[in-house]
Amino acid sequence: MKKSILFLINGLGIERPGSYSISIDQCMPNLAKIKETSYYTSAIISSFEYRQAYEYFFIGDSYQKEIEYIKNSFLETDLTTNQNFQIFKNQLTNAGKKIHIFVEPKGDKIIDEINDFIRKLELTANKEIYLHLILSQQALEEYTKLITIVNFIKYHLHQNTTLGFIIGRDFIKDELTKDDLDYAKKMFFYCSCERWSDTEIKLKNLQQSQILPCNVQGFCATNSCKIEKDDTIIFFNTKRTNYDKFIKSIIDNSKTVFQTEELQLNIYSLIQLDTKYNIKSFMNNIEYDTSLSKTLEKTNKKALIITSNENIPLVNFLANGMNYINNPRIQFMNLDINYLSNKENINQLLNQTDYDLIIIDNHMDVSKTINELKEQLEKIDTPIGLIAEASENKYSLFITSLYGIKKELPIAPYNTEMVTIDYAMEIPIFFFDYTYPRSKYTLRPGETNDILNTAIKCLDETQDIPSLIVKKGIFNILFK
Repeated sequence: MKKSILFLINGLGIERPGSYSISIDQCMPNLAKIKETSYYTSAIISSFEYRQAYEYFFIGDSYQKEIEYIKNSFLETDLTTNQNFQIFKNQLTNAGKKIHIFVEPKGDKIIDEINDFIRKLELTANKEIYLHLILSQQALEEYTKLITIVNFIKYHLHQNTTLGFIIGRDFIKDELTKDDLDYAKKMFFYCSCERWSDTEIKLKNLQQSQILPCNVQGFCATNSCKIEKDDTIIFFNTKRTNYDKFIKSIIDNSKTVFQTEELQLNIYSLIQLDTKYNIKSFMNNIEYDTSLSKTLEKTNKKALIITSNENIPLVNFLANGMNYINNPRIQFMNLDINYLSNKENINQLLNQTDYDLIIIDNHMDVSKTINELKEQLEKIDTPIGLIAEASENKYSLFITSLYGIKKELPIAPYNTEMVTIDYAMEIPIFFFDYTYPRSKYTLRPGETNDILNTAIKCLDETQDIPSLIVKKGIFNILFK
């Protein structure tokens, strides 16, 4: 039975200039040995955190699909049968109250769908609408594209629509502090923060200051966008997203500002949110044909994902196409490096189970010092060696990562000199499979979702999905 094993050393990347150098070969002699006989390529990444990286790994770049879903499954349907939309529309009869639309701008075409949505509301001419942007981009290089997106959105705003707040998604923390709540109150309810009507200059300044878009402190593009009693808020989300920290900061502050325990705001979302709050939505979850769960269904395969217990709910959610289900095709096991460092356990796991795909999810970015990071690498090198030995001439093995890290760390508890580890932008991909002789095949550069697709294709070559594995002649033609 052919199997594909993916050992993810998340946080591992290719060192960038200026990074503190760690000799991976010295820390990981087994990996160094594997590298001598494996295929090698790399992938460009923009993720620095677990959720976004795993989302892309399991689903791929789904943004265009989500936009098409909004257009075809909502905006071009008969909305008279959509009960929540009709309730929402009827609540907008008071022309003196504002509409606040929150959106993550990942592409400029989202403004077309927002404008179509506004037209469906058939509002009076004096209705005030404010569009608020949540920036989720995690790399400084994204500013160039982001400036183009924001300029396009500003130029194509619907009548009576004004650009309001702009804030980094990670500026407000998941566990809200008093400072987070106070700043959100100042921004959302009083517009008492920086004002930049020339957003292009502001974004360029933020880039020069080395502030990631996702960490941008909120600012206003106008003075009139504050949230007031009985206003309507809609999260124009393109996927099943969690905006609980924004919802909490709005709800909790509204009670103080409006001096009432009852919620005096109408809050909706476009697609059902991943939330603990009772937020009405117009559409349910999107079906992603490219998700791991759908791919396993098409190929009649089963997967085992080995990750820490605390990460299982999130991994399950993303692997199933952003859906909370108990999928019999996807099983989980708690990550225990000591267990995986035993040869008998590895043989049993690989040879005596009926899982076709095995994903081992290890994170090296939890280290607090350089020495601790090295110790982590040394510790996982043993299971990598055992897995490689058990896979030889039998299974496909991938050793790679889903995201890089860029952080300052002290060298050791006794040496507090701070150095920068910079594994941003690019990750290595090591792969070997006895069915693909090195004389005939090579690996092309790709993306993290291509890694998963390649692992599936190694199990079933009939699947029409992208693969990193190409015949050498084809590779030369493609990249000539």
